[in-house]
Amino acid sequence: MSGPFIYVGTWTIRPGKLEVARKALAEHVEFIEQNEPRLIAFHIYFGADGLTAGVVQVHPDAASMDTHMKLISEHLESMGDVIGEIVHEQAVGTPTDSFSELLRGYADAGIPVTVLGQHEGGFTRAVR
Repeated sequence: MSGPFIYVGTWTIRPGKLEVARKALAEHVEFIEQNEPRLIAFHIYFGADGLTAGVVQVHPDAASMDTHMKLISEHLESMGDVIGEIVHEQAVGTPTDSFSELLRGYADAGIPVTVLGQHEGGFTRAVR
């Protein structure tokens, strides 16, 4: 059974860079919204301590995640001064070969990676 592809990533914010990170990630959200019409949902969250942040993405399929990664590659480089270490990567749905390779690279570097590839059922509602 096929379902949407969901990605959750968590990373640290460099010390003293919380407000810069908020601004940079708000611009990132705007860029994504304007340039990825297939993306169902894209949400950034910050930890209460201001030391961690995360993203939740809901794509219609795994190919949409590949499109996302290609689109943001240069955009992410500009955030290197605010984003610290990757804490955890999670993919829900079967990733494409290219995204699987990226996740393997993270895992090989010692970053926890979880892939839950077998969709068993569910539904998606539009939020109003």
